[in-house]
Amino acid sequence: MSRTVKVIVAVVLLAAGITGLVIVLGGEGLDRAEKWVSIGGVIASVVLSALGVAVSWLAWRRPAAVAPAPAPAPHPGVDVRDAKGVQIGDHNTQHNRF
Repeated sequence: MSRTVKVIVAVVLLAAGITGLVIVLGGEGLDRAEKWVSIGGVIASVVLSALGVAVSWLAWRRPAAVAPAPAPAPHPGVDVRDAKGVQIGDHNTQHNRF
């Protein structure tokens, strides 16, 4: 099955489930429906909290990715560390700017 078909099936099943739940809770009356919704909310919050703890625990246990050591830098063609002036500009004329 393609992804689009799976998404359509999931949306249809979810809509059917919500519709069925609304019909059942509508037949229960307001007081009992409120109690059922409250119980469902507690169960959903416990399940989602447990999933959050499980995901965070798995992420915490996962070792950090270690990047490979970088390749050594190529040797520069010119070493200007001890230079007193540097040729800049057009036609290699020296312009000292202080």
